[in-house]
Amino acid sequence: MKPTRNGRFFVLKGWLQSTYMKLLKVPRYLRIESRTVKYVLCVLFGLIVADGLISQFLVTGGYGSEGNPLLMSWVGGESFLAIKIAAAFLVTLFLWVKYNASPRLVYTVAVVAMGFYTAIVYWNLFVVLITV
Repeated sequence: MKPTRNGRFFVLKGWLQSTYMKLLKVPRYLRIESRTVKYVLCVLFGLIVADGLISQFLVTGGYGSEGNPLLMSWVGGESFLAIKIAAAFLVTLFLWVKYNASPRLVYTVAVVAMGFYTAIVYWNLFVVLITV
């Protein structure tokens, strides 16, 4: 026996779909319409993680030392990469959330940070090529 459109099956299915769709919608204050800003934030996250990976390789291999005094004691430990990835995620999430409040400031900060981390990653790669 097939349920009709007014039957319980279709009502339950419609309710579940609408509930899931409401859960999957991104709130308006978290939406970023600009593709450029999305890419900048994703690249910033990737650069911070790349810096952590290369720094971990250099320090544990004895080819270099960490320049950040806050992270100096953690480099080489098991938790360093987890801390670096968590910090990168929190920074990019903070910039993502604050973008709608002040888009120009967030974009400027993200681009400057991206330039800074690009220079650091290139420096680390240069050290890797020279020493290894």
